[in-house]
Amino acid sequence: MTRLPRCCRALALALACACAPALATDGLPPLPAGSPLVRGADGRLMAPDIARIVARGELVVAMFKADSPPFYTEKNGVLSGIDVDLARSIGKELGVPVRFDRSGASIDGVVELVGVGQADIAIGRLGRTLRRSQMVLFSTPYMLLGHAMLINRVRFAEMAGERPLKQVMRDFKGQIGVIAHTSWEEYARRHFPQATVKPYPTWPALVDAVSRGEVAGAYRDELEVRAVLERDPRLALTLRTVTFSDAQSVLSVMVGVRDTTLLSLVNEVIGTRADKPSVASALKLAR
Repeated sequence: MTRLPRCCRALALALACACAPALATDGLPPLPAGSPLVRGADGRLMAPDIARIVARGELVVAMFKADSPPFYTEKNGVLSGIDVDLARSIGKELGVPVRFDRSGASIDGVVELVGVGQADIAIGRLGRTLRRSQMVLFSTPYMLLGHAMLINRVRFAEMAGERPLKQVMRDFKGQIGVIAHTSWEEYARRHFPQATVKPYPTWPALVDAVSRGEVAGAYRDELEVRAVLERDPRLALTLRTVTFSDAQSVLSVMVGVRDTTLLSLVNEVIGTRADKPSVASALKLAR
């Protein structure tokens, strides 16, 4: 007998659940014809997107392969962090374990895994962008991070001249470095239309580039920008930070465009959490 691939087995299980309205389960009355809900093997009523996950027996969570503490990091084969805890809370409410899929080649690639249906949710310091809004649904925010820039003092002084800081930043025309294939590429082009945006493969590579003056500034969230000088105060001799009060990165969980009931569940989990993360608490965890 030919064994179906995992994705086909999951689909078959979901389809089996979809046939439940015509049947009685353990003495329960059948659902009305045309009911939008299905009945699981345990008798409970569920929307089809929830039934798919329950029938499969696991919540598949897309997360980028490179660690990003304190949001997610792997040590001795065990994942932990702010986003890992949130993903497991969602799995707990569904009554299934969580499987993390870290196969995405880039952070945008992680979002695409959900968009094409290879994962149920994407999480991992993911900000909302216009591009991503065309392929997934965003949950309510679970954390807000202000935008910030790590600036090379010498390069910035050459650009600024006698102009005040606010005016220079508003009309920034230098080179801004960002991490490639992340929300920061879109943010930089939107907020600094006159600047030249230069992508780098990793955050350490970008910090090194701005330290050497290869770019005038490195654009990212305030948490990572502030952490650079906290980890190595000596860098303050060559670098400075600027935080923008009028721009924020909204961190959300991302789900497939058809998974509206799953989105409602995720929003409820976020809304009822007692330990809501903040920049201050995240900085403490990152130390």
